[in-house]
Amino acid sequence: MYIANELKVVNNKQYDADIRENVLDILYTLISDIIASKRAFDISDFDLEYYDEFELKTNCHEDIFNTIYISINQPSNYKPLKKIPKDKDKIIFPELYYTLDEFKKDLHAEFVANLDSNNIIWMDEYSVCLKATVNKDDAQYDYYFKMIPCLTYYNQNNVKGQMYQKNGGIEIEYIDLAKDNFKKKNDLTDDLFRQTILIYKNLLLKEKNITTLPREIIETFVYNVPNDMFVDDSKRTMINIVNYIRNNSIKLFKTIDEQDYAFTSQYRSMSPIYVRHITKVLEKQIIK
Repeated sequence: MYIANELKVVNNKQYDADIRENVLDILYTLISDIIASKRAFDISDFDLEYYDEFELKTNCHEDIFNTIYISINQPSNYKPLKKIPKDKDKIIFPELYYTLDEFKKDLHAEFVANLDSNNIIWMDEYSVCLKATVNKDDAQYDYYFKMIPCLTYYNQNNVKGQMYQKNGGIEIEYIDLAKDNFKKKNDLTDDLFRQTILIYKNLLLKEKNITTLPREIIETFVYNVPNDMFVDDSKRTMINIVNYIRNNSIKLFKTIDEQDYAFTSQYRSMSPIYVRHITKVLEKQIIK
């Protein structure tokens, strides 16, 4: 049965904000230790910023990854170009003296050396991950963090973004602009934009075979729905929005930062196939 209020569930742990602030403090300390012997770097070259479901207030499932972008802005770390690319529009990941992979490994080593056994630390292709178990008030709380080393990048519109390598390619995000655009759309729809995302996420999590949701993908396709379609939280409105997504070409859907196409870009890894699948699941769940 579709009951809107029961589907607007935000899943926060009691100490979320405190733990996130604490992790930022630890990160700044560890980065300072890493660069102490590297004359080219200063702590001011590193910008640490969260961009995740907690930041957008759309986290409705347990154990979300708190995602921190560690943006590095140090021009002297870039090696001179050996060749000028023939295709001037193609973005090539720069060669660095101190690479993101080296920084990732050094950061992982610092975490292992400085955190106690209540923490599990591992690396994936492009980030350092942390599961922190915190004991408070006779209870245990698990927190997951993904820390992504990236380069500060400016596009042709002079918009500041974050660039890193993932799945053999280049990933580019513009998290400051994405936050601003998300807030702007939510204000223009009287919070119905965010509420619709929560409703859809909670409906999807009712499916037995869906336990987690890809980061930002639901926020992105709902972002591309016109503001005047966010009328209320009724079943009819939720179906109308799903139908809009299904009946329009998602190849033309933009990222939330509006600097690229979300599902056809070579610089963003969002799956159009997954969107087609979950819109069918959503329709089924709404009309139950």
